[in-house]
Amino acid sequence: MSQITVRQANLADSAAITALTTANVLAWTRRGSDGEPVAAEYEDLTLFERWQNAGPWASVEMCAVHIANLLRGSDGIPLVAEIGGRVGAEAEIYIGREPEPFGHHINIARLIVDPEFDEIGLGSALLTYIQQIAEAIRCKRVTVANAAPEAALYEHHRFTRAHTGQRVVFKAQEGRVFYKASELTTFDPRQIDGWHMPLGRYQNARQEWDRMPPGFWNSVPEIVEIETARLHLTVTGQEAYALLQQDRDQPQRVHAFIWSRRPISPLLVMALRDWATHHDYEELFTFAWDHVLAQIDAEPAPQPHTQHLYAVAL
Repeated sequence: MSQITVRQANLADSAAITALTTANVLAWTRRGSDGEPVAAEYEDLTLFERWQNAGPWASVEMCAVHIANLLRGSDGIPLVAEIGGRVGAEAEIYIGREPEPFGHHINIARLIVDPEFDEIGLGSALLTYIQQIAEAIRCKRVTVANAAPEAALYEHHRFTRAHTGQRVVFKAQEGRVFYKASELTTFDPRQIDGWHMPLGRYQNARQEWDRMPPGFWNSVPEIVEIETARLHLTVTGQEAYALLQQDRDQPQRVHAFIWSRRPISPLLVMALRDWATHHDYEELFTFAWDHVLAQIDAEPAPQPHTQHLYAVAL
């Protein structure tokens, strides 16, 4: 059997990464006139429709932009596993520096294997390499924010379930709270080193921060059209950054991503709900892990979404 090689990905790998991504999509769809998905051929889909199916990796054009962004100096690192000179798997990791329970860690944001190479250990080779990186930079742990359906692979590498999170909703409500919300104009990720991300942390705080800077997908009009607010919030005893994006399908709903210097507080939640009310939204849609859910008064989202975070201590 040919030797497996793991290395950092480069722009020349974009086509191979797109190919292994599309090989994992069982059926392509687009939205019909009633908003429901209908079957479609890959070649007939726009860049945005491909993105809706499988993210930026679903087309070479967007995949190249995405990989270039990782390579230009973010805390994200793209990796590929090759066998016989052919790319058969890809992973993307983000280095995070957050308070406990996450601490200094590497989060595996994505790990995908071409079905053609599913049984030869490419996923294990990537995981071993990632753990070696984590040990070299003295991380406390490696995490994966949604291990399904590869949980058995992670468990084989000593990962255990550490946290569970779910999508939740806050109803917009006018509140008696003094706060200041000003436009955020600087987007250096060092701004959030050591900060909490109580709401909207689907992956890790550093990766979600890449949503914050404007203009990244200006070439895709359907993405640019989303109404977005980028805020610096100050509330009594609290400082936070907020990314608030209108839901494409339900304009009365706003998605909330929050980074805060201190843990979540009732006053911060009250300020967010008040902001939503004064901007004609009916509800805030977000995600929180179990250690945050215990501290907030939120309702389960009408479209349930649960994630399990797996971790291995180093």
